[in-house]
Amino acid sequence: MSAKSKKSSSSWGGTRPGAGRPRKLDAKAAAFEAAQPSLNRGLIWVPTTDPKRELTAHSRLEILKVSRWLYNNAPQATYIVEHLAQRAIGTGIVVQPKTSNTEWNKKVDQYFEDRNCAEAWAFDAGAQVNFYTAQSLILRQVAIDGDFFAQFLQTKEGAARVRFLGGESIGGAGSFATDSHDGVILDRYGAPVAYTLNSEDGLRVPAEDILHFRHIRRQGQPRGVSWFHSAAANLRDISEINGFVKGAYKAGAQIGYMVTSTEVAKIGLGAGMKTTSNEVGDLTTSDLPNGILLPRLKPGEKLEAFKNDIPGQTYEAVMRALRSDVAFAIGLPPEAMMVNVGLAGTEQRAVLEVTQNFLERLQQQVIDQFCRPFYKYWLWHEMQAGRLEYPGDDWWRHEWLAPRKITVDSGRDARAYSEQLDKGHLSPTRYYNMLGLRATEEEDDVIDTYLRRKAKCDALGLDVSQVFPNSLRNGIAAQQPAEPDAADSEDQPQLQEGEMFDMQAKEKLDAIGAAVRAGVITPSQEVESSVRSMLALPVMGEEVLSEWNENPIRSPITLTNALANPDEPTPPPLPEDSTPIEP
Repeated sequence: MSAKSKKSSSSWGGTRPGAGRPRKLDAKAAAFEAAQPSLNRGLIWVPTTDPKRELTAHSRLEILKVSRWLYNNAPQATYIVEHLAQRAIGTGIVVQPKTSNTEWNKKVDQYFEDRNCAEAWAFDAGAQVNFYTAQSLILRQVAIDGDFFAQFLQTKEGAARVRFLGGESIGGAGSFATDSHDGVILDRYGAPVAYTLNSEDGLRVPAEDILHFRHIRRQGQPRGVSWFHSAAANLRDISEINGFVKGAYKAGAQIGYMVTSTEVAKIGLGAGMKTTSNEVGDLTTSDLPNGILLPRLKPGEKLEAFKNDIPGQTYEAVMRALRSDVAFAIGLPPEAMMVNVGLAGTEQRAVLEVTQNFLERLQQQVIDQFCRPFYKYWLWHEMQAGRLEYPGDDWWRHEWLAPRKITVDSGRDARAYSEQLDKGHLSPTRYYNMLGLRATEEEDDVIDTYLRRKAKCDALGLDVSQVFPNSLRNGIAAQQPAEPDAADSEDQPQLQEGEMFDMQAKEKLDAIGAAVRAGVITPSQEVESSVRSMLALPVMGEEVLSEWNENPIRSPITLTNALANPDEPTPPPLPEDSTPIEP
């Protein structure tokens, strides 16, 4: 044995304690298995748990670029952003001043509408959006870029305006400093003190002059991240797979036929292999009369039509799985993004409830981060400039009116709300607000409409209740005292002042009829008296009372029996051996 083949050993340090003992077995179930390393999974690398440094400027900007590309090129990403912004904002979230001075409230409401919600130049320094259209712009920018900014400005007259800044305008790769994190300067408690504007050579703007719009995902994180941060990979896969499938389908669409052969020697790869060609010159043909071509095939060859099998059978399942993951990443059930359809009514209402909660969260985010701060900023400067008088210490009180909630059955919900209104469980103001309407404006419109119609009908000598029966029977006219003619005033009931028309009269009559036909209620003099009172009909006369005295209990006229039709003979019974015919 040579010296090289000898296995050298070292006794440096002596014998290691425990050497030679068998290796301990790994734990089969740790207290937290998620913390254990695994050879069957990839390594998760998180270099820091500091929320201020977890999202670096480089990572944020790279996600921003990818999200903008997806919004520009991936239809599903475009639909998610536009659909949610449209659903959450609609035509705009409206302010309602709620100070103790009602006249001042009306004045400010109209003044704010004229100043900030009409022309873009009066509200936006860039003259692109007004107060209402800015709300959907904020949601779209936050969804794509992760955050969005607005800087408070003032005109020469002291009026408030804003300047909108994109997420790329503040911070960046070179903006980190000892007191700055991606363009946000923080105090010792993590609150923003100032923001660094890249567009103005690193100018630091005080935080009280900046509105920062974002979804706060983690405490202490100074910047926002795009909605697509966990959906970007799947959205790119969807876009690439669709591109590959479309390219393959277009290529297959160019093949009109194929020639198959069972001759192994001619193909060289075995029986059953197919050769295809899209050039007519490769196929020998014979000319027939009228320009008809007859293909001349070799022995063993067949001419078959080419069937394009793209996309394959698994395409829909793969696409559905990817789209479901995208919906989950955004924070919605897949059914809300029309990934899975065909749900039953109960499941669909559950999905809509989750979706409505998501939309309300977006609405509250816009109200808290934009609407309320700007309204108070604008209002204060208008009072300081003398264009609005000071109403009192509650000058800042107000509410916000969001668009109406989504519903799967508007008729059913309308009936439920109507019943709550009649019972006094829901105020008209709250009901109008749920529909996205202003209660005072709707009430004024109803009164003005009635007075205008009544004045026109009085001028022509017409009865307004006959000209507009449907709108006035259940509306304001139903709450007015009746004005019977002198000729039949004795027969007509007099409505007491303040008596309300029963909005559910028809529903009650239908219920009574169903109960009578089912045998639950027996028609009697008391039932008729109650129905007449409910409908404000004349009281029963002598003839009607006489009929009730002769026949105090009646059966429904829809039932054919001896009580309902005493003069009609009763049909004879069926023979014992006969079987009645089923209808």
